Parts: sequence; structure tokens; C-alpha cells
Amino acid sequence: MNKFLMLGTSLGSIEIVETARNMGYYTIVTDNLDPDHSPAKKVADEYWMISTNDLDLLEKKCREEKVNAVFAGISEYNLDRVKALTERLGLPCYIEDTAWKYARDKSAFKKKCREFGIPVAEEYTVSTTPKPDELAAIEYPVVVKPIDGAGNKGLSICNNEKELIAGCRKAKENSESGNILIERYILGEESWHYYFLADDVIRHVYSGCVFRQPGYPTFLYVLGTFANTEYHEFKEQFDEKCTALLENLGCKKGIAWFQFIKDRKGKYYALEMAQRMSADCAGKALKKATGINNIKWMLELAFGKKHTAETIPKPVGPPYKCVPCVYYQFSDRAGEIASLQGYNDLDPERFQISFVAHEGDSIQKYKLLARIVFNAYSSEEICESIRYINAKTSILDLNNNNIYIPFTDFDLLKKHAEAQMVAESVEVYDNG
Repeated sequence: MNKFLMLGTSLGSIEIVETARNMGYYTIVTDNLDPDHSPAKKVADEYWMISTNDLDLLEKKCREEKVNAVFAGISEYNLDRVKALTERLGLPCYIEDTAWKYARDKSAFKKKCREFGIPVAEEYTVSTTPKPDELAAIEYPVVVKPIDGAGNKGLSICNNEKELIAGCRKAKENSESGNILIERYILGEESWHYYFLADDVIRHVYSGCVFRQPGYPTFLYVLGTFANTEYHEFKEQFDEKCTALLENLGCKKGIAWFQFIKDRKGKYYALEMAQRMSADCAGKALKKATGINNIKWMLELAFGKKHTAETIPKPVGPPYKCVPCVYYQFSDRAGEIASLQGYNDLDPERFQISFVAHEGDSIQKYKLLARIVFNAYSSEEICESIRYINAKTSILDLNNNNIYIPFTDFDLLKKHAEAQMVAESVEVYDNG
């Protein structure tokens, strides 16, 4: 029996475990959380109450239980543990060392981008105790973040010296290495570009973009979709350079992605790269659009399967017949969650739901609470699906008020997405 161990709970964990079970694997989930706060445990064949930080105990247990593969979702902390644990056990690892180095070290990634002619934001350097001349050289606004951070943890946008000093402190507190990055803050449209790798072939397959709710910070990506105006521009300007960069790093398997931002003058800048699952973890939804389940692709690598070039999907660009969409629900204020309402009313075949927060949790402002993945066949259907979710669901605080930020900028969404899609069908939901 092939046994699959999932480290921790993150976005898409339930779909990852269900995909592994459908592939015929016996599934185990481990962390030190109660199953009510680690929901993938409830769908797995078995769960352990072992912290993902306890590598000695995990190694012992894996040997006793004859575990064949170790996996994690998008948590870089747990992905570090996957690398360490598979090395101890002599198991295949789907994370390649060189790519992981540049994904974890944003400064090293930016240096590599410059090598290949890929633009990156201007950086600033300050001492542990910033010197007056260092501070005087900074042009605001700037973004400050841990050099090894992920998911906007420890990130600050600073408009003056006082905010910068506070931002540096926050970034250091959220960095394992204690190193931070200060760079020019670029406002614009962000996009992600995904590559599949096998058999010395690296192919750009699809791109995605994000939308924000007006009035909220730019790092809150409330909605993600394929309906992306940058696809052809990116292919023309950066596909060859990004492919060459991945080749230079020795990347040969899995999925790699790049995050870019286009400023208001139309210039692109690379923000980061990774060779792992992305935050959407939209396996079923992605398969409807591309013909391939990205979760299944990565799980096969975890069990040691070698993909061939023939199995890499063909590029998928506009006009799209079908797009996967990811609706992220963030808190608009701090508080305590009293209840989650309406999510059981959403059709599970149409909407894949992941919860990061639960009833009784005390939460901070702008914390990710839930994520809903769905497919749409027109720009109007994207809008109608979100309206339906907004009408049906709520995450209530102790005052019985909805605490998540609803996306409502439908005019911008339709303007952006309409030209990218071929309308085939629209299902209008009853919002009553």
C-alpha cells in the first residue's frame, strides 16, 4: 500500500488529500492542531497529532508506518520540512534545491533576474540602525518585507521615515534569517505566469491576474482569474528570458511560476518566483480549463513518477472558453468569529471551499479567512458567481456583522475579462 503523508493544513489541503485518495493512495495528515482547525484530517484515512516541526518523531513514525511520499501545500515553512524529511527518509522530493533557494531568497532572485535582463524594482540598503544618509537616499513609497517571507507576512508599505523604521522591525520579526528587503513600491496590475517542466522541456502553459476591492491595500488579492490581458505581452517580452532563467537554475520537473507587476507606464517588473503549488491550489477547476490537474501532477512527482515532455499540457491563452476563478475572503477588521453562514448552501460540485479561520478564532485585520474556487464560461458568469457567493455567505463577528471584504468592482472585472473570453453559457443564480 502506498502511503502519503501531508504536512499541515493550508489552502487547498482538502482537495490535495482527496486527489491523493482518488489516485489510490492511503492518506495521512499530521500537525499539532485539533481536526476542527485542521480540516484535511477529517477527509484523510488517518491523522497524526505530531507537529510538523518535530522531524525526529516524524522520521521515526514514517519508518514505522512505511510512508512512501511526503507533501505539503503552499506553506513554505512546511515545504522546508518536506525537503528535510524526504532527505532523511531517502524518498523522492518534488522541490529542487536551486529553485528553492531563489524562491526563498528574494534578493538572490532579483540578482538572477538582472543576469537575464528581467527588470526588477530598485532596492535600498540600510544598516541595522539606519544611518541618516541611508534614510535620505530613499524615495517613498517603499515596500519592506522579509527576504525569506511568503504570503505577505511581515510586509509593510511605507510612506515616510517613521513608517520605514517600524516596517523594518516588523519584517525582521517575521524573517527566519533576520534579513529584510527594501524596494521601490510599484503600483500596477499583477500577474502570475506558470511553467510546466519535464524531460528537459520548460513550457509556459497559462497566466493569471488578480483584482482588488477598491479602498483596501494593494496586497489584498481578493479575486484571481485566467482572464488576463497580459498573456500575449508577457509571452513576447519575457517567456524566453524566464525559460532561460529556469534552465540556468537547473529546474527540470514540476511547476514553476513567476509573479510580475506592470506599472502605470506599462513597464513590467518581476516580483518573485517559486517552484511549488500556488495559493489557488485549483486542481479540479484548472483541469476544466487546461486538461491537467496541477495537484495530481505534483503528487505524482512526490511518489517518484518521471513525467515526459508529451504529458506537458499545451499553452492555454485567450480567448478562453472556460476560466478558473479564486475568490479570497479577507477580514476587514480585527475581531472574533462567531459563526460561518451559508457555505453549506453552495453547490460543492461548483464551488470548492477552503477555510483558514474557524468559529471562535480571534483574527487580525486583513487576515485571510476563506477561499472559494469555481469555473466560469463568460465574464458575466464570473460576476454572477461572485454576487451569488456574496448574497449567500457571511462570516459573522460577535456583533452579528459580516467581517469579510466582499468583492463588488464588477465594472472593472467585466471590462478586463470580457475581451479575453468566448461567451458560451451563463448560469444566473437566484440571489434571494
